[in-house]
Amino acid sequence: MSTERFITLAIHTYERAVALRKILESHGIEVRFESLVLTGTHIASGVRVKINEKDLALALKITESGDFYSSRLEMKMEGTSGNILIPVDFSSYSMLACRIGFELAGKLNLHPVVMHAYATPYFTGSLSYDTTVDFPETDSIAEMQTGQELRTESERQMRDFKRRLDTDRKDGVLPDIAYSTLLNEGIPEETILEYCRMTRPALVVMATRGKDRKEEDLVGSVTAEVIDSCRVPVLALPENMELVSVESLKKVAYFCNLDQHDILSVDTLMRMFDYPAVEVTLVPVNDRAGSHIKEKVDALRDYFAGNYPAAVFRSEIFHSKTFRQELDGYIRKEGLEMLIVPNKKKNIFSRLFNPGIPHKILLERDMPILALPV
Repeated sequence: MSTERFITLAIHTYERAVALRKILESHGIEVRFESLVLTGTHIASGVRVKINEKDLALALKITESGDFYSSRLEMKMEGTSGNILIPVDFSSYSMLACRIGFELAGKLNLHPVVMHAYATPYFTGSLSYDTTVDFPETDSIAEMQTGQELRTESERQMRDFKRRLDTDRKDGVLPDIAYSTLLNEGIPEETILEYCRMTRPALVVMATRGKDRKEEDLVGSVTAEVIDSCRVPVLALPENMELVSVESLKKVAYFCNLDQHDILSVDTLMRMFDYPAVEVTLVPVNDRAGSHIKEKVDALRDYFAGNYPAAVFRSEIFHSKTFRQELDGYIRKEGLEMLIVPNKKKNIFSRLFNPGIPHKILLERDMPILALPV
């Protein structure tokens, strides 16, 4: 009796499903179709593309390697610009973000873009060069002069910061790779998000305040706002952490939803860091999993262990009522070094009144956090 198990890779229209099947079959992957029928109508609404479970890792690599038809598959999570965005505010911990960002850029063959955004009293966002603005007569001259002074000061600070980067590259503190600088007018979080929408970097690397200082700017935390809204991976680094190298991070926790997004997120993680030999603890946060939560997380752990043999996968279940306390104890006991969170898109009201797990963790702990969009 066959023990093969076919699972759903994607759901598409028939034409797209056929195109995907041709690509997968050319790599030796068996593909089966299953029609989706709207309940009570008997009308087919799409095609479920199914593959053998053992072929899932290879199928994910293939489907994320490029375009197969007019638009990319919805499961594609990596950026397409070949850039890694490093927002800075010229503080001491901006250098931490650059050090880690440059290391990842060299490792992943990406181009670092060091960006600073400054807000003037007159403008709250960037304007194109051909935009016509009717300035008010009262106080406009003073405001424009202040704006020009801020621009001049930001340019000076960027030149100084660039000299520090070039010195560190020459001294071997940073990888000696080419990079770009970008100076934008606008509210920092909005400018970062706009860059990500228009250019879509492969990764954003940001430094943030330490836990003891986050309460000072709790509402306006730039990193928290970016994590809540950004649709590319974001690596947040607390200012007071001592991190020699990304490769030194060996013990991480992954907060799983126990759905298909976990497979894609972990695959993105493993490819991003070149299938590292790390210890990954799966921590389910899906309250709706019910009594089958242990079976589901164990099955997910076994799947990852079979497909990424260089890494060690464990699982840990915390009670929902005492989740944060148990998590803190587990972090201290096991010496976890980074938290990885799948980040679901929320509307503005949800972000205001019910911030996501990455946002909460960022504000409560001095640990690197990698937020992966799902």
